[in-house]
Parts: sequence; C-alpha cells; structure tokens
Amino acid sequence: MLLEFGLRNFFSFKEGASLSLRLDANCPESISRKRDFTHVLCVKGANGSGKTQLLKGLAFLSHFCTNSFASEPEETIGVSSFYDSEEPSQFYAEFKINEDFYRYELETTDTEVRRETIFQTKTRKRKVLERIGNELTVKTRPFANLDKIKIRKNASIISTAHQYELNELDDIYRFFNLMIANVHIGGLHEEPMSMDTVSNFLATHEKVFGFVKKFIRECDVGVSNIEISTFKNREGKEEFFPVFFHKVNGQDLPVIDMAESSGTKTLFRNLASYYYTLNSGGILIVDELDMNLHPHILPKLVNLFLDPEINSNDAQFIFSTHDSEILNMLGRYRTYLVAKEENESYVYRLDEIPGDILRNDRPIRPIYNEGRIGGVPRL
Repeated sequence: MLLEFGLRNFFSFKEGASLSLRLDANCPESISRKRDFTHVLCVKGANGSGKTQLLKGLAFLSHFCTNSFASEPEETIGVSSFYDSEEPSQFYAEFKINEDFYRYELETTDTEVRRETIFQTKTRKRKVLERIGNELTVKTRPFANLDKIKIRKNASIISTAHQYELNELDDIYRFFNLMIANVHIGGLHEEPMSMDTVSNFLATHEKVFGFVKKFIRECDVGVSNIEISTFKNREGKEEFFPVFFHKVNGQDLPVIDMAESSGTKTLFRNLASYYYTLNSGGILIVDELDMNLHPHILPKLVNLFLDPEINSNDAQFIFSTHDSEILNMLGRYRTYLVAKEENESYVYRLDEIPGDILRNDRPIRPIYNEGRIGGVPRL
C-alpha cells in the first residue's frame, strides 16, 4: 500500500509537493476505521493549478520503475523540470509490502539518472541499495546478485533487474506495476480506449464483464443489459462492439454504442480498471474523474474502495475532480487542494488548515465554494 508520495522540480512544482495517505490519531474512527492509512485520496484545485502534473508524477514513477528498460539506450527520460531548470527532478514514494516499509527515491534529469535509492524498515530504517550515476554504491547482502546487471543511464535499476530475470527487487517491481493511470507525461489520455478493444477484452473475461454490467445497471442509466456483438470489417477482420439494452414497455430494446450516452460509454471503457485494481490490491490513478459522469455516480465509484467487503485487498484510489459534492463525503483527511502562486504549484491537505474553519461536523463544500480555503479559480 502507498503511504506517501512526493516530487520536486517537476513541471509546475518547483519546491515540491507531498501527498500523504497516512491517518493520525486525530482522524475520526468513522473515517479511519481503525486504520492508519486511507484507501482514497481526492485532489482538487482550479484549472491550471497543477492537479494533473501531480498525478503525472506518480504515474511517471510507476512507468519508470517498471518499463524504463524497454526504452532505447539513448532515449530521453519522461520528466520536465520547473521551467526547464537544469537541476534534477526528484521523486519519492513510501509504501508497505507485507510487514516491511520501504522508501524509494529518484533524482533524474531528462537524459540520465543521478541517484536511485531504496530504504527498508524492518526493526530500523536502513539504506539497502543505492546507485549514483551508473554505479552501485550501496548494496546490502540480499542484493549481491545485482552486480551482474549493466546499469543504463535512462533506466531504473528496478526495471533493469526485472529484465535480467533477477528476483531481488520483484516485490518493489510488483508494487509499482500494480498502478493503473489515465495520465502519462503528456497529460490525460485524450484518446479513450476503442470500443473494439474493450469489447474484445470483456467478451473473453466473464467476471470482469459481469462487474461492468452490474455497476452500470445499478447506476440507473436506463441500461438493463449489455451484450457483445461482432462484425467483419472490409479487410475481413472480426471487430467487437457493445449493444446496450434499454427496457421500454416491458421489452429490452437494443441500442448500439454510437447512440448510447457518453457517460455510459465512459463507464463501459473504464470499469475494467477498477475491477483489476480492486482484485490485485493495486492503485488506481484517475485524472478528471467527473469527465462525462453525473456527480451522483462519483460516490458510487469511490465507495468501491471504501467498502471493506468490496475492497478486501486494500486497493487504493487517487483521483482529481472538479466536483465539489465529493468534499463532504471525503472530508478533511482525504482531500488535497492544489494552488498556484507566481506560476508555482503547491499542495495542502485540508486538515492542515489552521483554526476551526473546517470541522468534522460541518459541510466543506459551501466553505470551499466561497473561496475561503483556496483551490478555486479567481474570476
């Protein structure tokens, strides 16, 4: 599980930002449920404040730790510093695997890794692995085999060890590999996954398809059932597409995807990611959660991760949204605001706001909409 993530000198974040999923003793038990971490974290802020850049950082770290070895040896690294600063961008993640705690740190430019460090805490925190440039400078006994690999300037040692089929870093690789994000270094994935791709996948994964159909039916969007059909295109290739059935006068009448609502199609495309995150105990990172969706559907998506019967594997959900109703649901301890001054972004969790302007027994949305706690556009 992820406990904390931070970055510095990355896009609009010059001095840095940290997102903590830790909950302390001040958090009401109705929220913490006797846990010291949260399964859900919401990021809010005005347009252009840096919400997407923040989620990009976590998505980048996931990709870099698992897939960077697949890059060409001279390919650049997908980071962008604060207004092209020549200083390296910095990242860290603190997380728990089984009973052990880890901290991963990375300093990199867009051309080379300057430092990569892993700390582990069993009874005490200690540095167990470090590379400076392309050299291993710290290597405790469990990682002795990593001498066999050739370190590349644009690849993570975690991704490299996995490529060499050395299993010393498999647990950490798996942690980062179980992150699913709809953002990349260029921002939000503008082109959604095609209906053919999604339909083909769901046609051969019955349990996932059942999850998708059940969720959409429960949203009361008028869909009573979904079936997958096929046709042959001009090249003779079989293509897949969904047929949505709507009950009219007691009959289930078919509607093809071109005539279906954007919101229903958004759910159809994306719900498989929720299913796999919940079943793997991974982390789902979603920018613009409310895109094409009615505000009343958002709590239902969030509740997938808050319901212990559904989320039995401690999966986590980190998302941004412009919807304000969600503030009252998540409260002070599970909401971050992103703001900007002089084109530099910064973040703060709502429980960090001093005074009693925010209380556990008081709705947050009216106070937020009045601009009294920041995170809103100046119009």
